[in-house]
Amino acid sequence: ETSDASRRAAADAAATESVNVSPSSNISLSNIIISDLNNMSNEVSALLQSIEVHLEQQRARRLHRLRPRSRLRRNWYLFAIGMPIGTYALYKLTKEHGGFYLLQRCFAKMADIYRDHVFEPLESIYQEIFTRTGRIDVTDRKARMDTIESLKRMIRSWLEEYFPKMPLEEKIERAETMDISLIEERFEESIKHIYELNSVVRMSLIEMQFIKKELLSALVAMDELMGSNEINMQIAAMTPAVMLLMAIRKGFSFVFYAILQVGKSKDEIYSSFRQTILDIERLLVMRDNPPSPPASFDHWGSTRPSINNYNNSADETINSRQQFEKPNTILSAEDLGMLLLHIHECRNILWQSRRRFGSDVLRNVAEDLAELAGERGPVSVSQQLQIITRMARTYPFMKVVSSGIPFDMIIPGAGSS
Repeated sequence: ETSDASRRAAADAAATESVNVSPSSNISLSNIIISDLNNMSNEVSALLQSIEVHLEQQRARRLHRLRPRSRLRRNWYLFAIGMPIGTYALYKLTKEHGGFYLLQRCFAKMADIYRDHVFEPLESIYQEIFTRTGRIDVTDRKARMDTIESLKRMIRSWLEEYFPKMPLEEKIERAETMDISLIEERFEESIKHIYELNSVVRMSLIEMQFIKKELLSALVAMDELMGSNEINMQIAAMTPAVMLLMAIRKGFSFVFYAILQVGKSKDEIYSSFRQTILDIERLLVMRDNPPSPPASFDHWGSTRPSINNYNNSADETINSRQQFEKPNTILSAEDLGMLLLHIHECRNILWQSRRRFGSDVLRNVAEDLAELAGERGPVSVSQQLQIITRMARTYPFMKVVSSGIPFDMIIPGAGSS
């Protein structure tokens, strides 16, 4: 506004000087005749250049006072705390074996972490899901079956020797079920007599075979249990690696965006875009069918206003009401210019940070901004507000995620009202 006013003043002064008319003369501008148009153009250009240089100098002088401090001075506490600690830690680590040994140990640790928490779990999951062999069993199932068959034969042989009168069907049944109850009873009786030592040894071997069978069965059951939970255990083994990667990502993001100020994070870009859209919505809400302005206060100067003043104020109120109460209000030139500035800022955010948005989102947002600016046809304020509402409803980055903090913790007494 200051620049436009300065340009208009320069143009008037140049026009007055070119026709040799003083600013205080009573000659109307409609009667002025410009005799030398080239001289007037040169003078106006010279005045505009000098005004622009002067404004640039004033702007630079004022912005110099608002310039923030250097990054080192703003983050002095980080350097004051981090530099001594980092130097001491590096000295302790490289004191005995040197830096190459430290790098070698770090590489070996990283390789172990990758093998134990990334490569082997992923390989196990792949073998179980996408291969025919599946998970490799820890126990030997064939050894268990051989042990069971050997125990059956041992029990049947013992029953034929010590219980020859027992029916054959019962012998087969006891052998198939590996029932050693008779062996336990006979062992309890035989151990009392020393002369039955051979029988005791034989029954002890049968019991040891039975214990071996139970141990192998328990190992097989444990193997089946581990097989049914193999994917869960492998995913749990990958959890430390995932947490470490997330911590490293957060650390690098903090270093890049907070300390080094290299670009902006995704959340900051989305927040800037939402803030600009909020400014547009505020402008449109204030221009969407506002109420009629109050009546003129000119008649307040006298104690007894005349009827003409009343009539004039009533006419002004009616005209203003008819002007402001249109069903579809459009923006004025000044408001439209402000709207275009906000839209230009949104487009700059989209273009400079286009990696943060998908291709479909960029195309749709660009189309919405074009409709909002009236590039697709004339639009009213109510239609522009509907476009803003559609954008807030459609795009995920336009939605603010709640932090979960209740308002009564931020503003005391807000929850009781």
